[in-house]
Amino acid sequence: MERDLWGFKNVKDLEKSTKDMPDTILKEQIALLGEKTNFIVYGKPVFIKVNSQEIEYKVATVFNVVVQALDNYEKTILIMYSNPETEYPVAITVNSSYEEDCETFVPSYTCKDKNSFETAIKEILSSDKVLGLIQMLYSKAAMLAS
Repeated sequence: MERDLWGFKNVKDLEKSTKDMPDTILKEQIALLGEKTNFIVYGKPVFIKVNSQEIEYKVATVFNVVVQALDNYEKTILIMYSNPETEYPVAITVNSSYEEDCETFVPSYTCKDKNSFETAIKEILSSDKVLGLIQMLYSKAAMLAS
C-alpha cells in the first residue's frame, strides 16, 4: 500500500478548502456575470506575471468584460494584485490598466482578509459605473442580436 502523507484527500477536498480564497471568489464573480446575462456579456480573467518595480505583488489577475456581439470587445473592470504563496494581502485597482499601474501603482483597495475583499468586490461590481457599463454593453449586444 502506498503512503499518502498529504493533508488533503482529493481535488474535491482541495476545492472545498480554497473556496474562500480571493482567486476563487473572483472566479465565481467572473462566471456569474455570464450566467446572469445569458453570456451576452461575460467575464474573462487574464493572468499577468508582474515585472514592475513599482508594484510589490508578483501576479495580476485582470477581470475583463467581453461582448462577443461587439467583435469581442473587452473592457477591464478591475485588476487584483497578489502573491502566489499568500492568500492576503491583495490590492485592487479600478479604472486603470496594467500599463498604467506599472507607471503609478495606486490601489483603490488593499484587502487584508476575506471580509474586506468581499466588501471591496461588492462595492466595485455594484457601483453605478460598473452597472452602467454592463447595461450599456448588454443593450448594444442585445440590439445586434434581434
